[in-house]
Amino acid sequence: MSEQVHVLLDTDIGDDIDDAWALAVCLTHPKINLLGVSTVYGDTVARSVIARWLIEATGKKVDVAAGESHPIGKTVQLFRPNQMKAIPEEDERRLKVGRTDGVAFLAEKAKAFDGGELVLLTIGPLTNAAKLLTEYPEASRKITRIVSMVGTLLPDHPNPEYNAAVDPKATRILFESGKPLTMIGLDVTLRCRFNEADLEELGRSEKLLTRRLLALTKAWQDAHRRSDGSVPLPILHDPLAALVVVEPELVTLTPMKIVVDEKGRTLKAEGEANCLVATDVHPSAVVSRLKGLLM
Repeated sequence: MSEQVHVLLDTDIGDDIDDAWALAVCLTHPKINLLGVSTVYGDTVARSVIARWLIEATGKKVDVAAGESHPIGKTVQLFRPNQMKAIPEEDERRLKVGRTDGVAFLAEKAKAFDGGELVLLTIGPLTNAAKLLTEYPEASRKITRIVSMVGTLLPDHPNPEYNAAVDPKATRILFESGKPLTMIGLDVTLRCRFNEADLEELGRSEKLLTRRLLALTKAWQDAHRRSDGSVPLPILHDPLAALVVVEPELVTLTPMKIVVDEKGRTLKAEGEANCLVATDVHPSAVVSRLKGLLM
């Protein structure tokens, strides 16, 4: 895979920290050309500020648009993402101005695309993606394939995966869209993690992007500090999905038919495959690759 892959990223950056690390992959990987970013679910305007703050650190010009705040047919309470605490107030004010029509933004970017491979990478709830597929069919035809951090087939995980469960209707639309789809689920992502030594190593990086990533990570850890004082370490759900866009050899991909129930559970079914599902992963290679991009 020598030519760059052109990527539209849809993300709920700001809650769990892995979205930020995935955006960093899209900004630093030599085989990815990031065309635009849309944010989804909850306070999407605040989420867009976080995305712009990271993009700014690279000096790249990548447009960001706030997308759908509410799942299809539902209304949710908007909440301020915990990672906003890492962003200085003056930066927030400066970066808050931008588009708030994320689905139309994605459609415009896709429709204007000409030449090469265009991938829609989704690492949050699927509301924006579903509306793009259903409301903008002409633009959607420009998308070569979709890679999604979504779902799980783990037998000991009876509840649906978060991204799938937030908007089950949207999740079903994705899997029934007929678009080439790669599902990166908890089956593989839970095996890819940073440890304290990894974060210490990254802390020696002089890159502004990495320093801002670590500031966001600290804000996330502080928000989830346990009663014994310990803090969580990043699980690389979304960075894995971003890497698989251009380095599919990091995982084993198995053709399957996946159906989605009313709760958003992703279930293996008999019949013709409608997606590729990641069923195995090389965790050490994933961690090494991510650190290599950001040191």
